[in-house]
Amino acid sequence: MEYNIVFTGVGGQGVLLASQVIGNAAFEADENVRIGEVHGMSQRGGSVIAHVRFGEDVYGPMVPVGKADLLVALEPMEALRYAEYLKEDGTMVVNFNPEDPLPVQEGQAEYPDEATLETHLEGFGELVKVDADALAKEAGNRIVSNSVMIGVLQAVAGFPLDEAAVLDALKAQVPDDALEPNLKAFELGQAEIDPDQTAPVDAM
Repeated sequence: MEYNIVFTGVGGQGVLLASQVIGNAAFEADENVRIGEVHGMSQRGGSVIAHVRFGEDVYGPMVPVGKADLLVALEPMEALRYAEYLKEDGTMVVNFNPEDPLPVQEGQAEYPDEATLETHLEGFGELVKVDADALAKEAGNRIVSNSVMIGVLQAVAGFPLDEAAVLDALKAQVPDDALEPNLKAFELGQAEIDPDQTAPVDAM
């Protein structure tokens, strides 16, 4: 058995924490775990990608292109940037809240509209759209959108780790004074997925 996840977003969104939570949950479940990270530009809001692989026959830390069961993106353009990692029957969970890159901020480029992004992303497996920023605000803190996404992916059909293992790993990674909004964010994210199918409970 092998399960592969690619996490992506931009610096400051908590991509690496999300990957560490899932990696630690898999480790505590006695899985063979490998994690790979690329985050040289993360301090400047640049692209961040993390690979989490676990299972009996996992040896390298990087998910091969076309082999990810899940792609979890905290930013929609980053989802498109790394969509090639997703396998044909994989699931892409995307927070549809743009973080404008520097060229867009300076008026040198335009950010694609949501319909255009969605059309392109739908060509890479099943797309689950999430308004993680709004759910994070509902949980009490906009910066906990990564915990929203952890809740969503944990509820996606076929995800092999138990809820208790993921929650324990989240609690171990988050400081005590930030635990309450993160746990609330997890619950709100989990509630976005219909337990009988991989789809949001309500369309955005």
